[in-house]
Amino acid sequence: MMKKTIKVLTLCLLVAFLTSCQTKEEKVINKLNALAERVESKADSFTDSQWENIYNEFESLQAQTKDCDFTAEQLKEVAKAEAELTAAIAKQKAKEVGNDIKDAINEGKEVLNGIFDGIKEGLGGDEAAEKAE
Repeated sequence: MMKKTIKVLTLCLLVAFLTSCQTKEEKVINKLNALAERVESKADSFTDSQWENIYNEFESLQAQTKDCDFTAEQLKEVAKAEAELTAAIAKQKAKEVGNDIKDAINEGKEVLNGIFDGIKEGLGGDEAAEKAE
């Protein structure tokens, strides 16, 4: 019974040791995947400050990939995670540009409405002045 317990305990320790010893490459891939998953699931709720943190974290992870010696399969995983992150960031930037364009159009409408109102007042004022003569 004692030998069996020691074998099971040894096996458990070995499994725990092996799973805790991720390579640098595996850690970077896991961080990229976690970031991509977080961005995909919560992108619409991030504040500007949170987006800034996402950009910084992504840049840091990209820098870390340069110090790694990935296998071909790992390179595919890195490329997939980076593509997902890049797409999510581009989508967010497109939304920001779209909102900026909407704001500019609305401001332009307000300016034009002000100009037209001024012209109408000017024309109405001129007509009243001509009738008085």
